[in-house]
Amino acid sequence: MKKIAILFLTVLMAWPVAASASPVTFSVSEDFSYDDNIYLTDGDETDSFISATNVGAQYKANIPGSGLELSANGLVGYNAYTEDSSTNNFWNAAGSVQLKNSWLNVGDNFIYTSDPANSALTERAERIQNIGYVSFKTSSEKKFGVGISADDVFDRYMKSEWSYLNRNRVNLGAQLYYNVSPKTNFFAEYTYSDINYQDNKENESTGNSVGLGVNGQLASKLSGTAKITYDMRDYDESIAGVDSYNDLVGYYVALEWQPTARNTVRLSGQRRMEETLYGNNRYFADTLVSLYASQKIYDKWTASLTLSWEDMDYAYEYQGEKRNDGVYTIRPEVDYQFKDWLSAGVWYQWRNRDSNTEGYDYDSNKAGVFVKALF
Repeated sequence: MKKIAILFLTVLMAWPVAASASPVTFSVSEDFSYDDNIYLTDGDETDSFISATNVGAQYKANIPGSGLELSANGLVGYNAYTEDSSTNNFWNAAGSVQLKNSWLNVGDNFIYTSDPANSALTERAERIQNIGYVSFKTSSEKKFGVGISADDVFDRYMKSEWSYLNRNRVNLGAQLYYNVSPKTNFFAEYTYSDINYQDNKENESTGNSVGLGVNGQLASKLSGTAKITYDMRDYDESIAGVDSYNDLVGYYVALEWQPTARNTVRLSGQRRMEETLYGNNRYFADTLVSLYASQKIYDKWTASLTLSWEDMDYAYEYQGEKRNDGVYTIRPEVDYQFKDWLSAGVWYQWRNRDSNTEGYDYDSNKAGVFVKALF
């Protein structure tokens, strides 16, 4: 919490200087959709129309004489269901502040939301999450550089029946860079992590992770980050029949290819240990791959398609078998830009979870229209 306090004091001191240089941008959006399976169940689906209304504000400015850029964002939304509205309706909110330049990046992200029923940890439940972070990197003008990073991830559920999911994770990292150019580098990294639960002491652990990767402008029209990782985790307490040490070879990919000004392709993916409280499993191996492609049609139309696959592989048997889930998502969308400040669109999403454990399969079809205005 001390890091967060220092961050906001920094922002408050910088705000009067930066505020004179840039206005605030406001946004209002409305998404009206139909979902044929809001509880993500198999066989006895419940459908609903959903109205999602969001109001947001963004502030962005350079602080004169410092080389620092200050940004702040806020969003408040209300989600209304025609099915059992007293239970399903919920508010959501998000806020962030960031102060950065070429060598420093410090900020804080906050969300208040309601977990959907497809969460690997829990059914729908109100929660807050706060992530404070800071990173430092030496100049990319020299051949070799070093960096340090730290972040704190704080999760709290609003109702006492979900308190067993309350946890805090601290990550501390160091990086060594080889700068091929000011825009491209190879890097090696080490990260230490510590996970503490409010109630579930059996799931508390410390971790060590090493990684090798490349970052920046990888080709004339390709940019992003790609790395391979090796994660090791030691749990503080023992459980009969369950290993207290686990390791996993993983990866992280976030690449963008823009062959022309009218086309964009993004590839993202990650394989990592993810926290869970399913049976004797304290983690599952989570593998995710997502591909997004967009094509601008004429001047005002944009068509896009998102394809994703996620595999959740649990290490230990529960009720006689090792659970494995595969989640597949297809989402096409078409947007129309009426004005620079006004856009609208239509979308459809099909999602399927194929599990080897009874009761976890589902199919979901959602479709909607939206309109967004900027002021």
